Order: sequence, then structure tokens, then C-alpha cells
Amino acid sequence: MIGVVTNGMFLKVADVEAAFPAIVGEGEEWKIYSSLNDMLPEKEKIEIILNAGLEGAGLGGATVLGEFPNLRWVFNYFAGVDHYPMEMLREKGVILTNVSGVHGKNIAEQVTGAMIMFTRCYLTTMKNQQKKIYDRNLPLAELCGKKLLIVGAGAIGREIARKAKAFDMVVTGIRNRAVAEIPENFDEMYTTDVLDEHLADQDFIVSVLPSTEKTQGLFNGEKFKLMSPDAVFMNVGRGDLIVVEDLVEALNSGEIKGAYLDVFPEEPLPEDSPLWDLENLIITPHIAGTTPNYFPRAMEIFKENFSRYKNGKELMNVVDYNLKY
Repeated sequence: MIGVVTNGMFLKVADVEAAFPAIVGEGEEWKIYSSLNDMLPEKEKIEIILNAGLEGAGLGGATVLGEFPNLRWVFNYFAGVDHYPMEMLREKGVILTNVSGVHGKNIAEQVTGAMIMFTRCYLTTMKNQQKKIYDRNLPLAELCGKKLLIVGAGAIGREIARKAKAFDMVVTGIRNRAVAEIPENFDEMYTTDVLDEHLADQDFIVSVLPSTEKTQGLFNGEKFKLMSPDAVFMNVGRGDLIVVEDLVEALNSGEIKGAYLDVFPEEPLPEDSPLWDLENLIITPHIAGTTPNYFPRAMEIFKENFSRYKNGKELMNVVDYNLKY
């Protein structure tokens, strides 16, 4: 039996009811629940959980997953899995998958838009518009020929690289493990252990990393000091990857030119955060991953994985419990 946890926001009951019959086919039992706790009376029957509830993502209820004796597969409706009890799932032999790459196109567009805002001085011109200032003496530039460092060259990173190449940028990737061949749309590819060596000569540095023990606080004062004063730092990965105080100092002191943040260590971003007052920072409220195409793309991944599961084949987007992503 498949148990589906909806949260009324990103995964709506009406959408599931309309799409699921065609996805799982006739004869497959499935049911919608509002939380993992609501599943417990039928815990013996449930073998697969499609989880989109915040409770199930770890904010108070992830340990409930241990109560399902016949659970074999958890399909996480989101890309981030850092709140899941991975050791427990590993011990129970449960497969955890996510929808990595489902919002690659829209996040790549968000990153591209931020880069254009900096090269074409949109921050300045938008403020001038409010003040009715007609100033053509702006330090305008192009993305063409600019150097982009993508830290986290997974599915989203690859889509960012693809779009960057349409603007004739020079693209370098950083990933956890070495690859035999440089992936398409990258000019160079390195591993995270040499990240510091490739920060200095970049025009744009974008982080698409997950939250792990190794990545938390990765971008601190030391990292910002290694960057060029003409560099723009961007984070569309996880909010805890940056040390906020160090970024504020780097932006105020001119250690880096600017920054774009879509994610933050504390969300919503508090009103008293010093980030709000920085004129060389673009802030968006964790919306880079939002797209009207999220549900159909996620369901395509679930449909393919469900077919593989029923036929005993290896699933896509399996979370590595050692790497925690």
C-alpha cells in the first residue's frame, strides 16, 4: 500500500487524486493522509510513503517512520533530505529517494537573472527609478566571457551551467567526487578539497550544495577573503551554508562586490537581520525552487521509480546515507 502525505501547500489533495490513478494503475491500493501520525492505524499495510508533509520531513515527526514495520521506500517530494533520520532508515533497510533536479530549470533561471541584475546594474537603475534619477553613467558589463564557479555540480548545477553557456560564460564546477570526464557545459571540474584554489579569479560563485556536517558554515570569512573584490556570491542551496555575520562584513568592507541569497539559516528572515540593509545584496524569500511545473515533474519521477520498484530495478535519485544527499 502507498501512503501519501500532503501538506496543503506544495502537494495538494486534488492534484494527487487527479494524477495518481494513472500513475500507479488499477489494483494498487493507495490513500492520502494529512501526516505520518495519521497513517499509524494502518502502519502494517504501508510499504511505500510519498511524503510532502513538514512533519514527515523531520520537524517533529520524522522518527514516526520507525513505526512502520513493512516500510520499504520513502519518496521525498522535495530535494532536501537533511531532516530525515537516515541511520534509522538505513538500519531498517528503507530506500530514501528525492526529486533532485525537479526544479533545475527554474533555479537556473533565478541564478541567471541575478547575474544579469549585477552585470546590467539593475539594482542601481531600479533605485534611480524610484528617485526619478536619469543616469546613464553606469559600470555596465556583460555575462559573455565572465567566469562562473558552480559549487555543487549536481542536476541543478548542470542546468545552471547549460544556461550560462548560452551567454558564453566560462564555467567551472566543484563536486564532492571526481569524474572521469568533464560533464557537458563545464570547462573545468574539480573536487571540494581544492575549492579554495578556485575562488580568487571568479566573477560569480553560486552554491547549490545540500546541508551536511561538512557544508554547514562552509562559506565563512576565510572563503570570502579568497574571493575577488569583483565577485558576486550566490546561494540557492541551503541557508546554513553561510556564516551570515561574515557575509555582511565581506559586503560592507568591499571584499566582494555583491551577493544574492534565496535561502537563510533562519526562515523567515528576521526583520532585524542586517542583511535587509545591504545595498549590494539581492534577497528573495526561498522561492528559487518554486514553479508551476513542480508537481508534474515530481510525479514523472515517482512514476518512473514506481515502475522500477515494481519490477525490481534500481531506483533513481537514491539518497546515499553516507553522504546524506
